[in-house]
Amino acid sequence: MIAAIILAAGESRRMGLPKATLPYRNSTFLQATIAACEAAGLTPVVVVVNPDIRNALRGIELPRIVAVINQAPQSGQIGSLKIGLGLLLNRPVDAAVVWPVDQPHVRIATVQQMLEAYRESRAAIVIPTYQGKRGHPVLFARAVFDELLAAPAELGARAVVRANRSRVFEVPVADAAILEDVDTPEAYENLIRAFGSPPQEPPRQA
Repeated sequence: MIAAIILAAGESRRMGLPKATLPYRNSTFLQATIAACEAAGLTPVVVVVNPDIRNALRGIELPRIVAVINQAPQSGQIGSLKIGLGLLLNRPVDAAVVWPVDQPHVRIATVQQMLEAYRESRAAIVIPTYQGKRGHPVLFARAVFDELLAAPAELGARAVVRANRSRVFEVPVADAAILEDVDTPEAYENLIRAFGSPPQEPPRQA
């Protein structure tokens, strides 16, 4: 079984609004990412949010969602990742796809390519690449969960990725979205122009 961990607890300082709740394709970033995880066959789907957006989980009734609040969002992505991993340790999970909520437009086919590569290679870490550049989401096998839990805050998951290049499997994909973090109003406007208008005006910097 391969799980998903959606990192949605960021403080969204550059965006000025919580990224998880931004309108996207008749839903929100968070809802779209959850739906993509489900469509790719990832289960369970762990969602890590900050206290300010816990209401964003209301109305999401998918049965395999495990929601948890990061009470210290200033701990960054690695803090949220550790919380998410903690919920998987006692579950029969072989690996987890770690998916930042500010990349809701990554193709489901991209994730499926990553899963296929993992099942064939059994690599500890599977990373998609576009034109030679590494992106997100990233798959981590259970073999490195303990290393991620012990990763230093200043380096985060990068410390684990860089520790041993031989256990990293790169998957070339035709999906530029793996490189596109939608973390500013300008990036959000570009996303909407490419993928459809939201039901409200794009956010402006506070």
